[in-house]
Amino acid sequence: MGYKDFYDNFNKGKLGSCLFFFGEESYLVDWAIDLILDKNVDEGMRSLDYQILEGEICSASDITSAARAYSMFSERRVVVVRDYKPAFKKLTNAADEAALLELAASSNDSSILIFVAPVGPKELNAYGKKLQKACDSYEFARIDRAQLKGFISKKVREAGNLLGQREMDYLMDLSGYFNRDSAYYLKDIMADLDRINNACADGRITMALIEELMIGEDDRYVFNLVDAITNGDKKRAMELSSTILAESDDYMSLIGLLTKQFEIMYDALELSQEGASIPQMAKATGINEFRFKKAYQSARHFSKDRLKDLLIKLYNIDRDIKNGNMEGGLAFQLFILGV
Repeated sequence: MGYKDFYDNFNKGKLGSCLFFFGEESYLVDWAIDLILDKNVDEGMRSLDYQILEGEICSASDITSAARAYSMFSERRVVVVRDYKPAFKKLTNAADEAALLELAASSNDSSILIFVAPVGPKELNAYGKKLQKACDSYEFARIDRAQLKGFISKKVREAGNLLGQREMDYLMDLSGYFNRDSAYYLKDIMADLDRINNACADGRITMALIEELMIGEDDRYVFNLVDAITNGDKKRAMELSSTILAESDDYMSLIGLLTKQFEIMYDALELSQEGASIPQMAKATGINEFRFKKAYQSARHFSKDRLKDLLIKLYNIDRDIKNGNMEGGLAFQLFILGV
């Protein structure tokens, strides 16, 4: 069952006394725990009636003792076993596992016990799957596009701002939330929305504001540098490279970012020859659609052979700097002049 099933059961008062929360979306897990806390624990008594145990180090007896303790002030105590690694790593013995499975399967009128395993169902071990069956279990996995729109709209509305449909789609695409193997989660989108809402001056969130706050400084630098290169503006390219080199001496990181962008540009030309659309190409490569679109637009100024030559130069620069055959700043600027 997913987060909607949890919310439905919560509203109907059908949650058991032992819950098992698993999945990647920690934002939804925290949201679910907050709902349970608000309903069962008096806010002024949380220091006494809300207990968090660290799942990697707490013992079975620690969990049992906490779960069986009674509250004198709140309706029920809430005990959260955070990051419960025994459910996906072998860290317990058979006796402890048996004791906790028995605890999970029994009724408990004193506390609500919540095990949290921040992994998907495939990562649960044999004990984790048994615990999942013994408890009321809910998977807090990535949400779909319509659900994400709902979360974003609610966040923006609560801040008193407006977000158009085009801007909504742009924000979601730029986030990369739906990219394959994305490490960007709902909590990250909510954090970005906090910054966007706070920076919104006139109540309407624009695409320019979204782009300004959601694109990292390194990516913005690379986009601007590649734009200058593709437009043949070597003066602007040299100014950008001089500025960044004056601010940082991490040449290898910058060269790595530039190499990655040219690799995406090369892939974009190859895939476009097969007739794929930009969304299809981005999905196939697992790259943020915004970044892929920028790369594709730049790539159209080059032939595949020319991009291949530039990539070889970048690979050689990387090798020469690592081997001490060339100073980083000089190598970087020679590349810009030679494009």
